[in-house]
Amino acid sequence: MASESVDRIDVHHHYLPPAYFDSTVLHPSPRHSFANSDSVIKDAHDPGGWYNPNWSTSISKEFMAASGIKTVIFSVSTPGIDVMTSEKTIEVARQCNEYGAKLRDEDPAHFGFFAMLPDPFYHPEAALEEIAYSLDELHADGVCLFSRYGQGKAYLGHEEYRPIWDALDTREAVVFIHPNHPSDTDLVNPALPAPIIDYPHETCRTALDLVITNMLADHPNCKIILPHSGGTLPYIALRAAAMLPLILRGMRRPPKSMEQMLDELKNFYYDVALGSSDLVLPLLTKFAKPGHVLFGSDFPYAPRETSDFFTNNLTEYEKTLSREEAFDINRGNALKLFPRFQNA
Repeated sequence: MASESVDRIDVHHHYLPPAYFDSTVLHPSPRHSFANSDSVIKDAHDPGGWYNPNWSTSISKEFMAASGIKTVIFSVSTPGIDVMTSEKTIEVARQCNEYGAKLRDEDPAHFGFFAMLPDPFYHPEAALEEIAYSLDELHADGVCLFSRYGQGKAYLGHEEYRPIWDALDTREAVVFIHPNHPSDTDLVNPALPAPIIDYPHETCRTALDLVITNMLADHPNCKIILPHSGGTLPYIALRAAAMLPLILRGMRRPPKSMEQMLDELKNFYYDVALGSSDLVLPLLTKFAKPGHVLFGSDFPYAPRETSDFFTNNLTEYEKTLSREEAFDINRGNALKLFPRFQNA
């Protein structure tokens, strides 16, 4: 049975710093979800068809108290920098990170933050400067990267990002990856915005891109968290690992065996936001390496009733686990990545 005392650490919890909110809400979009809900901003723009939620620290704290969450690590969510001019991302990233540090300093037991970077595809030097500032001076808990940057298909294994990964690897950084919309933002159906289907696939795409380009293997000191139980990755990992070595060989790329690929894919960390069901968790806990499954909620971008549904699912699933196993998913595994919360 799971422990009655939860004290979860939520590694997938979003916020809307004033600088980010002001940069995104002023871009009206013809499509938004939950149009009748009081919990969303009606004119917020996301090319993936989602919405910006109402947010404040008090809204987060109320959700935390109701969900057995002791600590959250804030991150900026999609669309991130995609709705700003390229130059604007430099200014907004700095303001967001200083805001995150302020919240952390005011309540370090309950709040942490992942740093936001300027667009690393168009402004790599500014991104490197922000890594140094946010990790070395602001002491962020890690860095948030989006699955893709630029106007094309520059996923995170792209060679342009090697200096970014070098800087993160040198600092042994925790890197939280959040999916972004695909480069093609034409929705198949207005009722199927990007978070429903595309985000899980985008997570899988950027993870496999990191593996086949050897960007992951070349930066072993980075601890990388994939959201949403890894999206579609655990489900298709063996399929990919069985075929990609043949494809790489045919393209005269550096060889990589099926066993190597699977080991690298299993080495990611996985949060269970929107993926903590009794259909997904048995696969994820069998696939990921021991100690690599973390609690996440995706609040407030996931509607409250959805976050509650999956959190309650996890609570029920914990009844099949030992106390130690439940503790590790909810808190213990995160403490190994973020030891400063040990006495929180």
